[in-house]
Amino acid sequence: MRVYKFDRKPLRLSKYLSEVFPELRYGYFRTLLKLREIKINGKKISADVILQKGDVVEVYCDEDKLLKFNFDWVFQDENILIAVKPRGVSSEEFCSRISTTINKPTELAHRLDTNTKGLLIMSHNEVAAATLREGFRKGFIEKKYHALVGGTLKEHLDLRAYLLKDAEKGVVTVTDIKVNGAVPIRTEVEPVEGTEDSTIVEVTLHSGKTHQIRAHLAYAGYPIVGDTKYGDFELNRLMRAKRQYLTATYLAFRFPKGNKLSYLNDKFFEIKRDF
Repeated sequence: MRVYKFDRKPLRLSKYLSEVFPELRYGYFRTLLKLREIKINGKKISADVILQKGDVVEVYCDEDKLLKFNFDWVFQDENILIAVKPRGVSSEEFCSRISTTINKPTELAHRLDTNTKGLLIMSHNEVAAATLREGFRKGFIEKKYHALVGGTLKEHLDLRAYLLKDAEKGVVTVTDIKVNGAVPIRTEVEPVEGTEDSTIVEVTLHSGKTHQIRAHLAYAGYPIVGDTKYGDFELNRLMRAKRQYLTATYLAFRFPKGNKLSYLNDKFFEIKRDF
């Protein structure tokens, strides 16, 4: 059984499953509908319905009838797996698919937004999981992104502010003043190349909070092109942006000597931006 929590604007079930569950062929999807093997909020359905935010989708399928899940992996050993998460799938769904495909326990070490592509770290055992959690908390793991932003940026920025999360609405707010519940954030931005209207930037994340890059850059006046939550909607329209131009492109480790994962310190992992 596969379970999905729908958290978007209304969308047809078949369209949603084609994004989050591409191993499910459309023909097999129609068969499951006929057999009433799909539930929405606990109720069996037989039609390709429109999903509403908050709906829980349960798909009771035969794993042997699914397409094989292919993913781009960058590194794997007995402790960790680093793979490239595509846009359009949540980190949780991506990790779950990988675990099922390789038949090995796999746990997320961090997350990328659903519409962000890039390098994602997962663990294969509890010791590695705890070590990675500590690594992110203490800054032993370096993460860099590339983004296309609106506006012309010609100098390095070291942005510092506070971020307040509204879990119920699924949004965050950035402010210069610390308010109750807000946490400090730091985002470094380096221009790579640009035009009169936009700039490709390299972003170094020092405090990986929910939507930090997207919200912090927008707050600084450089919204990410294609971002439909914090971005400039008119700019997105003018640039005909059909996706979010943000990619997690680089990972490196700086664990202390003697640490369980310090053998990774002589490695770095990098992919090219896709814009």
